[in-house]
Amino acid sequence: MRFAKRVLQRISLLFLIQAFIGCDTQDSSSRSIQKVDPLLFQSATELTGAIRRGEISSLDLLNHYLESIERNNDLIHAVVAFDEDAARSRAAEADKALARGQIWGPLHGLPMTVKDAFEVVGMPATAGDPELKDHMPEQNAEAVERLVEAGAIIFGKTNVPYRCLDFQSFNKVYGTTNNPWDRTRTPGGSSGGSAAALCAGFTPLELGSDLGGSIRIPAHYTGTFGHVPTFGIVPRYGHISPFPVDIPQDRLPEITLGVVGPLARSAEDLELSLKVLTAPDRSEEGSRRTELRPPRRKRFRDYRVAVWFTDPSPEAEVDAEVLRTLQKTVEALRDAGLDVDEEARPDLRLYEAIHLRREIRNELMAGAVPLYQGLLSEQKKQQSKWAAFFESYDVLLTPVAPTVAFPHNHREPLTSRRLEINGKKRPYLNNLAWVSMAIAAGLPATVAPVGLSESGLPVGIQIIGARFEDRTTLDFAKGLSNLIGGFTVPPGFGE
Repeated sequence: MRFAKRVLQRISLLFLIQAFIGCDTQDSSSRSIQKVDPLLFQSATELTGAIRRGEISSLDLLNHYLESIERNNDLIHAVVAFDEDAARSRAAEADKALARGQIWGPLHGLPMTVKDAFEVVGMPATAGDPELKDHMPEQNAEAVERLVEAGAIIFGKTNVPYRCLDFQSFNKVYGTTNNPWDRTRTPGGSSGGSAAALCAGFTPLELGSDLGGSIRIPAHYTGTFGHVPTFGIVPRYGHISPFPVDIPQDRLPEITLGVVGPLARSAEDLELSLKVLTAPDRSEEGSRRTELRPPRRKRFRDYRVAVWFTDPSPEAEVDAEVLRTLQKTVEALRDAGLDVDEEARPDLRLYEAIHLRREIRNELMAGAVPLYQGLLSEQKKQQSKWAAFFESYDVLLTPVAPTVAFPHNHREPLTSRRLEINGKKRPYLNNLAWVSMAIAAGLPATVAPVGLSESGLPVGIQIIGARFEDRTTLDFAKGLSNLIGGFTVPPGFGE
């Protein structure tokens, strides 16, 4: 029996039982990770270059990742479905094409995984829902197809919460995904399997989605990078809806919340994948391509930076260890000569963004499509206020979430759970406060790691920009990484 099936059996048997009895069995936490080949922590940009130069074949690289998953996935539980045979066949074809001088695209021969909310031919698409455990799509999600057309080899799917509606990644189909930094803690959700797989060296690139921090919070919890694109520039067709009603694909443009975007181990890789994801559909003659504006500044030190780390809203309290790490970032920016303003705010309250995101989400959960016109009008008002703010500032820096990655907590209903913030119990849904601004107004936001907290866990920062200025937030993330460092391999995984 192939190893991928053995891995799936181990995940399904142990964690299906765990999910039904409602206990957080973390027996894997006492076992040791086997060190991962440093090759597997190289960036997607570096790996695609190595493939083109003939330094490694696509098939060999794929086998390296599959072997890494076989050694350590039963401890992390990030990759939950495989199409090993098809991936090996396509990787071999990529190598043959390269030998003939043919390059399929910018991701030629790159093995990668995608979130289990996307439909991919040859693998189940469950979105963590037991009713979909046997759903085998007949075609790829449009964003997945763009990756494939660019030369990517999709070999696996990564775990999510039920219907992608939680800040943790566990479900009754595949069980619980653990954070590689501390296996007793969550890697976040709903793209938690995506972030954990990147962090553990199981994949070089990931495709996620974000309705309320589902890309950004996992990136923050695992010390990886994530990007929420400007609303509407990356197609959502073929992504399983989190909403309990069946929304026809032709009505998707009316759902003005939720985006598809990449996760990676570098800002350069986010940029590379975003170019692919915003490419025109080759099957449609004359298809439009979204033209993103170039970065606002040629030099990193010339960026005009606004900082919003605290807010009087009770939902916005941030734990002191997160704030201290973020403040060190501000100090590093000032030391590097950047103009940083910690008092600047757009002409709206944080609560207004939280409320708008919540109201749109509630309408969609009730199946109200098209949305109530008053909500769309409010969204346009907030977009106008943000546009005015970004006339004076290039980027806004904010927290991503109020805490570092927290311990697994599956026993209580989502609305009854609590976060510990500054020694006090706070509502679990406070996780939505700082991620609401960008998603409610359709703004681009990049999350970059900025170091470790006193407890030794990753902290990320959210970089928000003006609409269609994704290249500015990505460029700032690159400059920030050059200044203070980027992704760090978690203990036990590297040499």
